[in-house]
Amino acid sequence: MVNSYYYNGNQYIPSTSDDSTKGFLIASAASSAIMGTLPLFGKPFERQLAKEHTRNYLYKDAFLNSLKVSGLDKKGVQIIPMELSRTLNDYALGKNAAYFPKEKVVRINTDKISIAGFHELGHAMNDITGKFGKFLSKLRWPGRIIAGWMGTIALFSRPKPKDAPKSGFDYVKDNCGKIAFACMLPTVFEEGIASYKGIKLARKSGLAESLIKNMKKLYGKALLTYIGHATATGLAVGAASMIMDKFTRPTKVKEPDFTNFFF
Repeated sequence: MVNSYYYNGNQYIPSTSDDSTKGFLIASAASSAIMGTLPLFGKPFERQLAKEHTRNYLYKDAFLNSLKVSGLDKKGVQIIPMELSRTLNDYALGKNAAYFPKEKVVRINTDKISIAGFHELGHAMNDITGKFGKFLSKLRWPGRIIAGWMGTIALFSRPKPKDAPKSGFDYVKDNCGKIAFACMLPTVFEEGIASYKGIKLARKSGLAESLIKNMKKLYGKALLTYIGHATATGLAVGAASMIMDKFTRPTKVKEPDFTNFFF
């Protein structure tokens, strides 16, 4: 047979460059389509956060006081009110807030989304006073980088025949979608812990239970965005791997069956 080879007593037909190209295009399109669903996971959070702008006054005083209540002020943590910023960005517009560990600052528009500030102080507690939370936070960027590598492996590595002995890399290749998903979990768990600590801090700062209940809803929707990102990443990488496997794995040539000729 043209362009075939024998391995371990079996005959195989390797994939062609056309097969690889077709697989790459389909795998890339499938991965992009899956990752394109990410905004859907964030919509519930974005909608509620926008509504919180008009209720900010209910949370602002408790949030500003929570820095002292938590003791983070003595650790050097500061709140930077982004409503005073001359630069128009998501922080100034009240669309986002963030804790920056190197600077030990929380950037947030305290005139619009103070409700999100407790969560950011939860990140600060993870970073400064929490052992497990700090450990998870240090895994966030390495996890994302490794997840990206899994996508590269899925798209560009070529599988062996199914009955070939497997190396460690082969096991990584066969499970790169699961690995990519697992690599995103430190981010999910660290976000969840930050929200948990933020809610405890809000209660300690004297925030009414009705407001805390609303906060839990917002934080739950925020966590959904991270769960969605982790899930979509794992599915996108896994789908790419399966598609490339289908197009590039050598095809085993079946031995002809002559048994039916004798009946």
